[in-house]
Amino acid sequence: MTNIYSIIESFGRQFWVEPNKFQDFSNFKLKRKSSSNSKPFRVAHSHEPEKATSVFFDRVMLFADENNVHFGKPLLNNFRVEGSLLPGVHKKSKLLVFKMRAKKKFRRKIGYRVSSRRIRFDNILQIVSSKNKSNLQVLVRGSEK
Repeated sequence: MTNIYSIIESFGRQFWVEPNKFQDFSNFKLKRKSSSNSKPFRVAHSHEPEKATSVFFDRVMLFADENNVHFGKPLLNNFRVEGSLLPGVHKKSKLLVFKMRAKKKFRRKIGYRVSSRRIRFDNILQIVSSKNKSNLQVLVRGSEK
């Protein structure tokens, strides 16, 4: 386990984030660019694999490295986490719901598989503000293997 990590909040949940680690997010949807000539109920599907898209997470709650720890109250405004959205949709194991009423001969078994998107976290960035503008400083960069 590395000594550099961050805790972010996304989709109503908190996630432990380390550089070059993966995390699966359920209910992750990309915004589609709407074109004027397409109908809203019809979606054009392409068979080309998606490219990795960069995603930024601004809701950083904690950042820790070897020397110091930064806590947010509740969030850190000057930290940011950059990740890459990997291609494809992954399915998790089946979630089963079983309903039963005693002495009524009523039983229902319902199951479904939750789809999720996988994100690889690349960089943890700190926003360094100067007098005229604010710049991003890379605190932790994922090592290229």
